[in-house]
Amino acid sequence: MKSRSHSRDRDQRRLVARLSLSLAAAGLLTHSATAAVKSAGALLVSVDATQRAVGAVPNIPNTGTLGGFFEAKGDATMIPTNAIVGGTKALVFDGNDFLQLVDAVGGALTVAPAGIVGADPTRSIEVWTLNPVVDGEETLVSWGHRGGGDGSNISFGYGSDFRWGAVGHWGSPDLGWNSDGGNPTPNKWHHLVYTYDGSTTRVYADGKLANAEFLGAGRIDTHVDTAINIAAQLEADGIAVTGGLRYTGAIARVRIHEEVLSDADVLANFNSEKADFIDPTITVTPPVTATRLTKGPVHRYSFSDTAKADATDATFKDSVGKADGVVRGAGSALTGTRLRLDGGPSTDAAYGDLPNGLLSTNGVANGGSGEFTFETWFKHVGNRTWSRVFDFGSSGTDVADLEGPGGGGSGQDYLELSAQIDGDPGNRRLEVRDQEANLTKTADIGTRQFGADVHLVVTWKESTGDINLYENGQRIGGVNTTTKMNEINDVNVWLGRSNWNGDNNTQGEFDEVRLYNAALSAGEILGNFQAGADTLNDRDVAVKIVQQPANASIPQLLNATFTVGAAGSSPVSVQWLRNGEVIPGATNFTYTVTRITDADNGAKFSARVSNSVNGATVNVTSDPATLQVTSDPVVMTHRYSFNEASGTVLKDSVGTADGAIVGGGTLGGGKLTLAGTDGDYGNLPNGLVTELGKNGTFEMWITWDGGPNWQRVFDFGTSNGGEDQSDGGVDYVFLTPKSGDGIPRFQANFPGGGDSTTMSQPGSVPIGVETHIAITYLADANVVTYYTNGVPVATAAGALPLSAMAGQDVNVWLGKSQFADPPFAGSFNEFRFYRGALSATQVAASYAAGPNATPSVAVSLTVTRNANGTLTASWPAAATGLKLAASPVLGAGAVWTVLSDGTPVAADKFQVTLPADLSARFLRLQR
Repeated sequence: MKSRSHSRDRDQRRLVARLSLSLAAAGLLTHSATAAVKSAGALLVSVDATQRAVGAVPNIPNTGTLGGFFEAKGDATMIPTNAIVGGTKALVFDGNDFLQLVDAVGGALTVAPAGIVGADPTRSIEVWTLNPVVDGEETLVSWGHRGGGDGSNISFGYGSDFRWGAVGHWGSPDLGWNSDGGNPTPNKWHHLVYTYDGSTTRVYADGKLANAEFLGAGRIDTHVDTAINIAAQLEADGIAVTGGLRYTGAIARVRIHEEVLSDADVLANFNSEKADFIDPTITVTPPVTATRLTKGPVHRYSFSDTAKADATDATFKDSVGKADGVVRGAGSALTGTRLRLDGGPSTDAAYGDLPNGLLSTNGVANGGSGEFTFETWFKHVGNRTWSRVFDFGSSGTDVADLEGPGGGGSGQDYLELSAQIDGDPGNRRLEVRDQEANLTKTADIGTRQFGADVHLVVTWKESTGDINLYENGQRIGGVNTTTKMNEINDVNVWLGRSNWNGDNNTQGEFDEVRLYNAALSAGEILGNFQAGADTLNDRDVAVKIVQQPANASIPQLLNATFTVGAAGSSPVSVQWLRNGEVIPGATNFTYTVTRITDADNGAKFSARVSNSVNGATVNVTSDPATLQVTSDPVVMTHRYSFNEASGTVLKDSVGTADGAIVGGGTLGGGKLTLAGTDGDYGNLPNGLVTELGKNGTFEMWITWDGGPNWQRVFDFGTSNGGEDQSDGGVDYVFLTPKSGDGIPRFQANFPGGGDSTTMSQPGSVPIGVETHIAITYLADANVVTYYTNGVPVATAAGALPLSAMAGQDVNVWLGKSQFADPPFAGSFNEFRFYRGALSATQVAASYAAGPNATPSVAVSLTVTRNANGTLTASWPAAATGLKLAASPVLGAGAVWTVLSDGTPVAADKFQVTLPADLSARFLRLQR
């Protein structure tokens, strides 16, 4: 059944393709063995470029059941070539080329067939590919189209963006190769696979599962009657081919299957073909070394002009050339060191206007160097749709409109770097457009610098066509173009404004802007980043700290990042220290402590920065920054110990949410026992998940008797049939002791049947042995952790608060599934709900104490001073039975006086307010 999250087992028809490969004439070794390629259902598309002659490829046959040819449908500049990449022949796409399936050469487009479009379609895509430089989103194979609704596109890609780098389904069903960002290693051959079984998306790299997302029924409904594309995808009209997001790299083989390749099939296909793919010779590139500028800027704007709270129509000086800029529009300030723009509609919001021609004058055809660099230190502080860092070009078609306040409406020729993509400040777009040649090159690139100062550099070299983007000294993306600088009609040379008047103006700050008539090298860019905004990196300047690392108070399991800002002539080296001791390998301007725990609390981090002046080493050490690890306030909300000798009531000894046995379950010996008979389960009151709020913990001691897959330890949510019905889960959190993969799985799927957490625990739940299991859900840190017998064994993402269940938890069941799954066979010794995520220390302590002990939590006493001078002492509400006591001295003469028991509880804490004139006292908690 396609709508089930775990219905992956299905009969699969196999199509065996015999591939007879020989040695290439050039002496290149290829795989000579006959390989059996496993297929799932009909093999609709099969394209193989490995045996094709080298040269332009206007079309290539499809030997799959759809037949026809993949044909280059763009203009004469959009035809891929077949070339030897490494040691394998493949189609090479330049970021502009693409192919579409047609019924015959020069014939009509062949649309994607019914089996792989529409609602919940099963399908698989395989691609052998090599991507030399990976951008945020690059398309391998697609059909459907962009523009929504959610789940209506299918674009399988090789990108780095953590949201849609692997799969663009459109909207929330998108998927990255890694949920934290990243991609398969660049410049190597990879076998990349996408499968969708009607409910779950999976992507594989080189035979191994890389990422997966359970979506459930009804989340995917792919647009019909659209072309099948290689290296591109379609716009919202289902016809126009998207200008950006095309592939830059090599594609050797493509296969599209009507059904779902199993894990074993994917691995088998990888193993049977991997010998055909020979990686390029690895050239060890030394790391970039910071160097001095060989040539200074031709224009420099430091915004050190007289401070003006309202900078409308103010001039900002070019300290190198004679190209002074002017602030146009409303909502800006010159601070004395920065140009601040408040952002807003392009019709009236402020922006920086530079003189015409500052880009095009560098074109060789205009007598220039053929090289250009834009450099800025910039801080993006507000979400303004499609706002720009810079946009140098023209707008509209009527010359009279080109320089007007509103422009001509739509961008024509330009080089631009957006501050954000649409409403997403986590991505930037680098784009060059030549309207007359109908040529646009686009790179969409992720960033995590919103709200922070960032060094941005764009370089353009006409001789190679390379336009590169650097962020904080590192290249993060780029495009290649045949457009020349003189072809850009740059009459609108703007900071913070777009040549498309529907885009917003930027909300942000410019610390410095420099323009060069040279393409800075990677070493010069790194050197400028290290030197900082106010230092021209062409002479010795002693390093100094310009930004001290800041103290951080971070919840457990999140990452803690410390940043130091330094300025001085390059190279500047950095070494981070923890509690005064060198941290090996911590030599960047930022240092991150990953998944912090209680052990990191109170640690102090400092950075030692160094450079050389006149041959002498200069060392400066920052102030230490203290890391405070904040624990989630934890309160047990419900506890079921099953100590009733008989009856059907399941008593809640902490709250008032008594449950009931349904069917033939029994109480006795301190346990609830279920025999695995249909209709036997524990029914708890509605809403126990929703009431937990943002974070929560489910803790239990169980004994499983074994039996069929997909039994439920618990399943809290609702089904298609609503309350008291098992009719296919919609919203739920559940734990099964054995999924279809043969191992335990925790799954969270809400609200509206989406945004799933899928976490499988390696190993198994032992049969007949009591086992302690705790699942902590910490939305604050976007992490769910699975513990067995006090030890963390698996983690997964958990971005949404548990309160997003929003009252849909009307079937709160022990031993019963929202689906028509087998009933649980075994016993429950204890089951607990907590508001808040127990820490690893707390879970271990609870396991050690056992199911019948009074639960304890790690207790910390916090004292804060209030605005009126009084003090507030507080401790977690889960630490019951404690009182605050005070003594004027410590040691043998101490006299401890109880001040209060901290009631009533407020904000999940016991709290005691102490008077401002309280004499010096030592405080402690005691029973």
